[in-house]
Amino acid sequence: MHRSRSLAPLVLSWLGLCATAAAAEPAVEWIRPRLDTDRLCWGIRGGLVWGLPAGRRPVDGPRGLIRLRYPTLPGGREDLINFIAVEPVVSGRRGFSELEWSRLDDVRGLRLVAESGTGGDGGAPVSGSGAAEGPDGPPLGRLEKLECGAERLTVVVRVEKFASGARVALTLSQRSDAPEELELAIRAEADSAPMEYCILTATMGNKARTRLLWLKDKVVSSLKLYPDYRENGFAPHVLFPLERLGRTEAGDALVAITTDEKDPSAVDPFPGRSHWRYAGFPVTQYWRKPAGSWRDDLHAAVNGRFTYWLSRRPIPGGIAFENFELRERYHEGQRFVFGITRRAPADLGFHKTADPTT
Repeated sequence: MHRSRSLAPLVLSWLGLCATAAAAEPAVEWIRPRLDTDRLCWGIRGGLVWGLPAGRRPVDGPRGLIRLRYPTLPGGREDLINFIAVEPVVSGRRGFSELEWSRLDDVRGLRLVAESGTGGDGGAPVSGSGAAEGPDGPPLGRLEKLECGAERLTVVVRVEKFASGARVALTLSQRSDAPEELELAIRAEADSAPMEYCILTATMGNKARTRLLWLKDKVVSSLKLYPDYRENGFAPHVLFPLERLGRTEAGDALVAITTDEKDPSAVDPFPGRSHWRYAGFPVTQYWRKPAGSWRDDLHAAVNGRFTYWLSRRPIPGGIAFENFELRERYHEGQRFVFGITRRAPADLGFHKTADPTT
């Protein structure tokens, strides 16, 4: 953790194509608070489900983090796969949404507040503490029908003010024709300090023991990138420029991480406890930047850990990637897409080599 259905629908979303009629669009089952679940989460059943922390001290990890779940467990049950943290950079100083102390209730982790998107259903906002701010409870989000026949669910998440003065709002959206993806668009609030970057980082690569980083024509192994690192901290970030990132047929930039284990569920890092246990099948996690939305300074970044966070327990199999990011200098409305899929990187368009190199 931080310092965490079919091929055709996804391909169609990447190419920017939709079915010509709503009848051609596969039916999905949306998950929304108050309607489909008593949890503070949104998403598509059988696909990616995202959520916010509930309570002052959540049981599923630190505050200040967006939860990402995917049905990797037996019986199609969801498991927590990763977190996304919000990390704005102001005057060279990087903020950490899960590490900073809230000035609202003096608890570590900034509060996240969800609201329906513009034109939403009128549901009351809900804070990251899990306490509803209105009589209706958590917002359902804005569910709309697109001209192409697909549906899109949109929720706005506002982050409590950072110590640096940064104020960040995220617009999170998910489409029925891309059930394994979540788009995150970033906006600075009117009273925010100027941001140089607003980094969205997937912070918990160690749970899945992600050791392979998939680039355009190389697979980089954490074991070879950090061959001698044995410390109880974070190995240094390593950056990979735009020209090393993968490309989809539509021209989107793409980078992915996977475990190097065929059966990660066979490993029990803390016997007798569920802590850090990855109990499902392997997945591919990736960042995607739609063509036309990225700038020349776009790059990927990873770091690693040899021991689990807040522990001296070595990670079975050796050092693994922990934080996994796409970065570019902040500009209004910039957006990134995060995906979790059971498909292999080769099925996403990456080079089919199985030999990790640096």
